[in-house]
Amino acid sequence: MNVNHKSSISFIKMKYAVVLATIMLVMPLLTSAQSNDKFELNGYITNMQYVSISEMPDIIPEEFKDLLEDDNNLYNTNINFQNRLNMYWYANDKWTFSAQMRNRLIIGDQIRLDFNQQIEKSYENNGNYFNPAWNVAVGNSYILNLAFDRLYADYSSGNLDVTVGKQRINWGKTFAFNPNDMFNTYSYFDFDYEERPGTDAVRMMYYTGASTSVEFAANIDSAAQVTAALKWNINVNNYDVQLIGGMLQESDLALGIGWSGYVKNASWRGELSWYQPFENFADTTGVVMLSTGLDFNIGSKWNLQTEMMFAHLSEDKKVSMLNAYSSPSSVKDLAISPFQILGSGMFQASPLSTFSLACIWYPHQDIKGIFVSPSWSYSISDNFNASFYWQLFNGKFPNEITQEVKQQTVNSGFVRFKYSF
Repeated sequence: MNVNHKSSISFIKMKYAVVLATIMLVMPLLTSAQSNDKFELNGYITNMQYVSISEMPDIIPEEFKDLLEDDNNLYNTNINFQNRLNMYWYANDKWTFSAQMRNRLIIGDQIRLDFNQQIEKSYENNGNYFNPAWNVAVGNSYILNLAFDRLYADYSSGNLDVTVGKQRINWGKTFAFNPNDMFNTYSYFDFDYEERPGTDAVRMMYYTGASTSVEFAANIDSAAQVTAALKWNINVNNYDVQLIGGMLQESDLALGIGWSGYVKNASWRGELSWYQPFENFADTTGVVMLSTGLDFNIGSKWNLQTEMMFAHLSEDKKVSMLNAYSSPSSVKDLAISPFQILGSGMFQASPLSTFSLACIWYPHQDIKGIFVSPSWSYSISDNFNASFYWQLFNGKFPNEITQEVKQQTVNSGFVRFKYSF
């Protein structure tokens, strides 16, 4: 472990840290004074404390011994602070400019055990062509990161809308598994990033009718590879349908269809996508994914949801349950199993209190896994919220330390406070 590298903080980085801390403390107080018809500023501050508990490997390196407890489990504890700033300038009735920042301070074992600086590097290199992100302070067990994940200009006139810059392009129809969402892949399990990642892109939409439109989008990634596609939005028998055609990272043909509508009192959504390499167009290296699900309400307090994904994966696809927890590098990596099914329910116990439970089953013989996550959220005031999450993974996957493949259980508990302004 390169302790000297992670412990050294330059004077310039310290100045950035002081500036960021000042922004996080002062900005909420200035919000009401600064917002007007031309300029809007909002955001939030969160504090999340969590512990991850996993089974002890048969052989454990010396540097992990202090994480062991009497029950022979490994305990990984961390504290996260996050500040969100959303800034909008409405220059006139046609032009809108936005800059949005995600600033994070992570303290704990997650950083202390990052021996190869993979987490540190990923915070500054997130897969985009432009990376306005900086690790302004790095220590042996903490990282302070400042980042813009939205930075765009939007032009709207009549039936035409054009957005250029770092933005979120959401083409998904279903709730958890989105094979149509070829521009912004994300992790379903990362509940602490509500806005989802952005991408460096241009997006143009032209409305051809009350419920029909044509949309073009293109982005560029860190490898200077372009993804581009055309989406046609139509309405068929009261179903919103989208047809997609384009290319993924200059290497794959991308075709897709998505829909949303109602079957009696239930909302029915679905997505089907095919990604086939141009160089091997006639073989079976392509990826086909279908996700579909229903959600419906029971009375005014219950919401139930189910969703399934079927996937024909490439022959060289490596099945790893840990891949499910991090954001996939490409939409082709979205499915970690040929079949997976989600079921979730939410109960509104009172106007201030909500309980929910989500479960995912991975029946693949190489995984034999399950994910279970109960949660509870309570609104303390109009702009202050407290929540608790528990996430359980059980499956056959490599151990984080020894890489030994066997059936394992990982439990993670999260307590989160959020103040919005």
